[in-house]
Amino acid sequence: MENILHWELGIIQFIQRGAGQPLTTLMIGITQLGSAAAYLILIPLIYWCINEKKGFVLGLVILISAWLNLTLKFVLNQPRPFFAGFDPSLQMVPEKLGGLPSGHAQNALVMWIIIASWVRKKWAYAGAAIICLAVSFSRVYLGVHFPTDILGGWIAGGIVLCVYFLFNGKIEELLDKGGYRAQIISIAILSFIMLFYRPSDDFLLQSAILLGMGAGYIINKKSIQFKSAITLQYKPLIKLGIAVIRFLLGITVTVLVFVIFRKIIPSVRETSYYQIVYFFQYALIGLWVTAGAPWLFGILHLAEKGQKAIEE
Repeated sequence: MENILHWELGIIQFIQRGAGQPLTTLMIGITQLGSAAAYLILIPLIYWCINEKKGFVLGLVILISAWLNLTLKFVLNQPRPFFAGFDPSLQMVPEKLGGLPSGHAQNALVMWIIIASWVRKKWAYAGAAIICLAVSFSRVYLGVHFPTDILGGWIAGGIVLCVYFLFNGKIEELLDKGGYRAQIISIAILSFIMLFYRPSDDFLLQSAILLGMGAGYIINKKSIQFKSAITLQYKPLIKLGIAVIRFLLGITVTVLVFVIFRKIIPSVRETSYYQIVYFFQYALIGLWVTAGAPWLFGILHLAEKGQKAIEE
């Protein structure tokens, strides 16, 4: 295997021959389309402004995909191109975990193909394919993944997509018809399973967001009854304005939560309850996305319960 990796180093070095600051800046921008930042923005956007059920299901699938990716990284423990024994000069962006499979390649494939499947147009699938290829190429160009890492990410992402398309209808049916208590218990069990393998910061994030989002989604269904659709016959520009206000308001509070906890977490990092605080931070963010923000939208008359239209 090491011989293969050394051969792949030659591919990375060949690609980086054309490296320059403008191209590197472009690649750093492209690689963000498969990053955690991308789905932490896209999922709330879809949930608040397009379709709350699709937003939640996409969030659920992406979080499970990210957890699977981290698990495989720890199990396979394949070095990145810049680790000891290879070439440290290849690295252009910081990474700390093993390289196989590529999380950016895997999650970009999962996220953008699912979004394209909602549109059901050839141009949407073509756009999703271009984004996935561009993100994958950027990871090799930036020197943080071998080509085999990318292939592994595509395989893992393909498996996640197969499971999604096979069971998506059943997932939505359970979300619509399942009892609230059973749903809460199911979300809690799934969160615990994700955390059980390795209770570290990397795994805390996915399990915490999933628990918060799941609990919030169930609270929304039972009490808040937020619907992202704006059903009155407003002009498209007004509907767009309402959606923009929702998103900006919701994402501003999300950023504030990050800022507040960034001040708190360093002071508890060496204590026994650090992981509890870290977990609570991301669970709170998940809860805010699926329940807190929708509740605030209702208070501010930016949304109404059920299928009601927004009224003055």
